[in-house]
Amino acid sequence: MNSFEIILVPSVLILLGYVLKHFGLLESRDSVVLSKIVLNITLPALLFINLVDANITESMLSLPLYGLMVSFVCLIIALVFSSLRGYSKSRTWTIMIACAMMNTGFLGFPIVLGVFGDYGFIHAIFFDLSTTILFVVFGILLVSRFGGDTRTVFKHILSFIPLWAVILALVFNFLNIGLPFVINNSLNYLSDATIFLIMISLGLNLDFNNVGEMLSDSIFVSIVRLVVSPLIIFMILMMLGVKGMGFNVAVLESGMATAMNAMVLSLTYDLDTKLMSSIIFTDTVLCLCTLTVIITVLT
Repeated sequence: MNSFEIILVPSVLILLGYVLKHFGLLESRDSVVLSKIVLNITLPALLFINLVDANITESMLSLPLYGLMVSFVCLIIALVFSSLRGYSKSRTWTIMIACAMMNTGFLGFPIVLGVFGDYGFIHAIFFDLSTTILFVVFGILLVSRFGGDTRTVFKHILSFIPLWAVILALVFNFLNIGLPFVINNSLNYLSDATIFLIMISLGLNLDFNNVGEMLSDSIFVSIVRLVVSPLIIFMILMMLGVKGMGFNVAVLESGMATAMNAMVLSLTYDLDTKLMSSIIFTDTVLCLCTLTVIITVLT
């Protein structure tokens, strides 16, 4: 398959979700149920089944650090942009979070899996840990800036089942614990549903409302998130001498749209939710084009 065909597959599934919503066969609110099924059942199964027997290398353990490095640079760019425009604290933090947090899981996992297979997917799991770390850090910072309960942040993380799936899989991996036939096959069946449910959920979440009035800021974030970010990580990894699958996955994941968890932070701490919604919509649509270019370069 060429890069266009690789991106076309998730694009068709996302479009299917949108069409189902348009004709009333599904509703936007159904994405909440689908997302819960993915986050609490099928995605943990996919993560566990891929990590439990994986050959984990030292280079994989460095991937979260690379993710945090590129996010920090994007954060600074967003802060400078917002300061020059004289934006309010709420709008500034919205843009900063949107630029820094990458959709390395919900969107990144299916695309990396399609491009680089299971071996690349294992690298993507480690790179995605940077987004989880950022969610905790932003949650703590926003509590101090806008008020709230720090315990809520840690409660969300402790109840985040995909993270526990990764931890449990690593324990099984290091202790070389095998899985019984029934459990192994059950997890495989569950994991097979993950990609389809993610794409349908993304399609149901597509919303054209408020995009026009928020377009300039949304485009800025899209440029940072989809173009500047992969270029930054490309230069960083070249300087560090990183090569191979770790390099490819880090560059590809760095070109993902804004993370869905950014909306969770926006809603929790009363940031500019209309802007965040517009950004996520614009990013998700445009990244299907920019990712095609990145995949072409990498492959």
